[in-house]
Amino acid sequence: MKISFDFDSTLTREDIQEIADDFINRGHDVHITTSRHSKSRYKLVGGGEIPFPNKDLFGIAENLGIPKENTPFTEMQDKVDFLDGFDMHFDDDEYEIDLITRSKIKCLGILINYKNYKL
Repeated sequence: MKISFDFDSTLTREDIQEIADDFINRGHDVHITTSRHSKSRYKLVGGGEIPFPNKDLFGIAENLGIPKENTPFTEMQDKVDFLDGFDMHFDDDEYEIDLITRSKIKCLGILINYKNYKL
């Protein structure tokens, strides 16, 4: 199966990392699909920049064995536009899961939104 995980508030959680690791160990193709910007600095309209080094994302990806090429940055676009061909996507964002559910792609959106919920 081809499986995707959101990063912030999803794959940053240790319990979700364990799920991703289990999928990887079973031979599934695991990706991180994040709304983040890929550039290390994001320019603001009107001037200024926000540092966005993504070190945390790449560190967790490396620990899990997820290759960099399996980490698409949507640059704040809806993730559904990046998930065609995936079987599952785990995310904490109800809006993203709703878009996936309403779309015609075969991807199953799985909502992860309970901060203290043990899977």
